[in-house]
Amino acid sequence: MKPLVSEALTVNEELGGVIFIGAIARYLHTNNLRESRDLDFAVAKPLSDEFLNSKGYNKFIENRKEIWRTPRGVKIDIYTKDVSKIPIEIIIRTAKDVKVGNKTVKVIGLEALIVAKHRAQRDADIDDLRLLARQKSKEINWELLKTVAKDDTEYQNIKTSIEFLVK
Repeated sequence: MKPLVSEALTVNEELGGVIFIGAIARYLHTNNLRESRDLDFAVAKPLSDEFLNSKGYNKFIENRKEIWRTPRGVKIDIYTKDVSKIPIEIIIRTAKDVKVGNKTVKVIGLEALIVAKHRAQRDADIDDLRLLARQKSKEINWELLKTVAKDDTEYQNIKTSIEFLVK
């Protein structure tokens, strides 16, 4: 098992109630892992410093930013309000259960992942969109994606992008 996937499973056991987003979500949807040095996940309620410390997680200041690391040193980004301006309530409501070996983890739904990646527009996100389009275009629930998009213009832009990236 890939180290980042193993770390995700461990974090899920230690913290419970997490919904994976970012590179690990791409992997859980496509079985294709891109290089990443951190784990991104959303939670319904903020995790207190005391709770994280009690689980062996550590806070550091790096480049004048507060960051958290797992007990094994992997950087984590915890989202509590939104993911790329998608409200956390939508992330939770549309999350999917994914089996990894004999364990189950929650992952951002395909439609919300597509919207988040489309909004981010970094090179890695465009690569992720291309992969998602090619592997998952037939599984996209366009009505659900429309409810995640902020308006009809964004929805149409995403639909056009996915149709282009499939080719």
